[in-house]
Amino acid sequence: MVLITCSNKVYTQNLQGPDSLMILSELSAEANMVKGLGQRVQTSFYKTDSIFSFRSKKGYFPSLMHNFGEQATAPLRFKTKQWLITGSVVGITAGLIIIDNDIDDWARFQKQEHPWINKSSPYITEFGGNYGIFSVGVFGLGSAVFKYKKGVQTSLLATQAMITSGVWVRLIKLLTGRERPSAAYFYSKTEGGFWHGPFAQYDQDFLPKKGVSSFDAFPSGHTATAFSIATVFALQYKDRPVIPIISYSAATLVGISRLTEHAHWASDVFLGAVFGYVCGKQVVSHFNKSHQNALSSTNLKTKNKVEITLIQYGNQVGLSLTW
Repeated sequence: MVLITCSNKVYTQNLQGPDSLMILSELSAEANMVKGLGQRVQTSFYKTDSIFSFRSKKGYFPSLMHNFGEQATAPLRFKTKQWLITGSVVGITAGLIIIDNDIDDWARFQKQEHPWINKSSPYITEFGGNYGIFSVGVFGLGSAVFKYKKGVQTSLLATQAMITSGVWVRLIKLLTGRERPSAAYFYSKTEGGFWHGPFAQYDQDFLPKKGVSSFDAFPSGHTATAFSIATVFALQYKDRPVIPIISYSAATLVGISRLTEHAHWASDVFLGAVFGYVCGKQVVSHFNKSHQNALSSTNLKTKNKVEITLIQYGNQVGLSLTW
């Protein structure tokens, strides 16, 4: 008796007797069961992603921790190009700090002279805060309801980009203690805002006199959030040119609104945009690498092999050929 198995189907030659038919039936049933199991695994949306796993590298929190580590150690892997870009960012930021006060005067003038800017700016700026976070959440929940896998992935990646960029921005805020334009106007009267230095907002001498706005200008958290979301969506949907254009345009408007709202200096906005972009890009890059590696491993494991096996069932002996 010769059994030939190909693509989960079993064929026989010279089968005789009830025992042979039983073998054929059992092998066919087993093949169909494996095939059905494979189909269920592929269509099981949440199982394949393992987003709720704390042990899988593709789980949300293990991936988030990896992103923090990769971002923190990124300078150790910089090459000449990355150092040149970093130097350019530092140079542009320093240049903006010099003219921050002039830009702030221009931005306030625009809001005072143009009613449509005065009305729209407070709403636009919130897309770097509550509105932006809410929009990502709605998009993710809607994608989950309709089993739109890429939509859920994009929303989760956006939250990781927001979290990581938010942490780095908050850390720099604590270390620099720069005064916001609105606070500088009432307190220090310093052009470009006063730099109080590390952890000044927790100094008990300041607490009775000044609010947080006197210490958390640099860089802009709203702008970082807006650009982290925009970068994730732009990279995830780069095959649709309109999505990156809309995403970055919206994020830029949020940055401008931080100026017209007299909430940040231009240098704050620029550096916040850089942090949002870099964190968003790293998060998407790590996601693509991890899932490409997983796909390659799966393909290697499921690759068909040619096998010839001697089998015995009862008083019958035969060969099983599988490919």
